[in-house]
Amino acid sequence: AARPELAWDPRWPRFRASEYVATGLLAATAFATLAIPPSEGRWTAVNGFDGAARDVLRIRSDRQREMARDASDLLLTLMTNQLAADALLVAWWGHGRGSVAWEIALIDIEALALNAAVNGLVAGLTSRERPYRAVCVGPEQEQDRDCRGSKRYRSFFSGHSSTAFTAAGLMCSHHAHLPLYGGGAPDALACVASLGAAAAVATLRVVSDQHFATDALTGAAVGTLTGLGLPWLLHYRGGAPASTRADAASISFVPAPLGGYLMGRF
Repeated sequence: AARPELAWDPRWPRFRASEYVATGLLAATAFATLAIPPSEGRWTAVNGFDGAARDVLRIRSDRQREMARDASDLLLTLMTNQLAADALLVAWWGHGRGSVAWEIALIDIEALALNAAVNGLVAGLTSRERPYRAVCVGPEQEQDRDCRGSKRYRSFFSGHSSTAFTAAGLMCSHHAHLPLYGGGAPDALACVASLGAAAAVATLRVVSDQHFATDALTGAAVGTLTGLGLPWLLHYRGGAPASTRADAASISFVPAPLGGYLMGRF
């Protein structure tokens, strides 16, 4: 079969001037939230679910918790870099579609900026203390780096989890509507793999004792809604899927009142 052509459906709105402005404002907001001062006693209570999940999932070894934390950082970096690779290497260089690559990249930046702004505001204003708070004792200059500064009071919700699921949602959105990997099973598998990687990031944040389970679950929900919902709402709504052949593997996003559903045929 001939390789499907990568093209921007004329029914899909291109990135608007208002979106450039909104993305800039969201990015500025995300950076500004870093200045929100922590409130040490605002949220220290631990509910039964989070307490039980922490007892079961938390790695006991200090060294292994650090390794799990670093692994979540690395995996998240790989996921965000894959978004750039899809736009620059696959769409632009591989398919020779610079205009499509530009739209993909702008949508990615917009969604990630929205996620960062929402996470920064919620984390800064709720000031939930991290699960590892028990080890934060003694003079601050002698404490572990995770205990110092405002980082200790930015547990809810998990920024790693929300960013990872935003990236996964973006991967699924783009690959559901554009045959970046040739259409069919390869594009469907890209979506499935990215969701699995996002789940791994969220889990690593809990086992490394950086977040409570509800922090990671909330981040996953926010990120999924952002990564799937924003591209569909502003761009992909009403257009054609990547493949319309009856025997082809495909994925599609169906909006719902509380989020949406990914539907696939393999």
